[in-house]
Amino acid sequence: MEKWKTIWKVIWCGLCAAGCLWFLLPLLHGGFGLGAGFGFCVCGLCLGLTAYYHKLAARGGWRRLCARVLAGLYVLGLGWAGFLTGLMFSAQHRTPPENTHVVVLGAQVYSAERMGMSLRNRVNRAYAYLEENPQALCIVTGGQGGDEPCPESLTQKNALVRMGVAPERIYMEDKSHNTRENMAFAMDIAQGQGMGTEVAIVTQSFHMYRALRLAENAGFTAYSLVADTDPIIFPEYYGRELLSLTKWWVERLLVE
Repeated sequence: MEKWKTIWKVIWCGLCAAGCLWFLLPLLHGGFGLGAGFGFCVCGLCLGLTAYYHKLAARGGWRRLCARVLAGLYVLGLGWAGFLTGLMFSAQHRTPPENTHVVVLGAQVYSAERMGMSLRNRVNRAYAYLEENPQALCIVTGGQGGDEPCPESLTQKNALVRMGVAPERIYMEDKSHNTRENMAFAMDIAQGQGMGTEVAIVTQSFHMYRALRLAENAGFTAYSLVADTDPIIFPEYYGRELLSLTKWWVERLLVE
């Protein structure tokens, strides 16, 4: 019995260490934000609990109680993360009908002509769909952040026009600062232009579930167009989306 406990302990410690390394991957691209930091700390806590739980529990008293409470909370946290992960990837296959109008969600830009990789992948996905569906219109979204020289929607429109999309097919939403505002302001444009309420949302897979739900809250019937994700940066986005989805669920519970 003790032998199997030792084996499982070694395996679990290895998984926790692998998780820590995975959340360090964004450093290869020079970034380590909130999402990666959160994931690294969670995996590090798991490693510590696995390594020292039995030693703390064996001391009895308040140490055993603390060890059991921490272990229980950690198991609940893993269950919650698993639930949210399932939600994240449950919304990838809502295929839009032909010529459904497109809403592209904004992300980091560096100039009116240069954008970050995430947004470039979204623009490329939107372009591919617009080429295949010539009657579809496009709403590019995103205002100007504090560290950005121009609205995100302007950079998107410039890129799509350079690719060959006719400017009259593109509408700019340039006031929003988050996904909820992206959807609300995009709905204003859709209503003003008589575009109806069926739209295909362009964003990455990890962000799609929350994007679709916020689109539905704004009044859209929403479908998914999944953009590529850089696997090196994915741990940062994944950790951040876990926090964003948790915040979103808490807000829903408080409001409803």
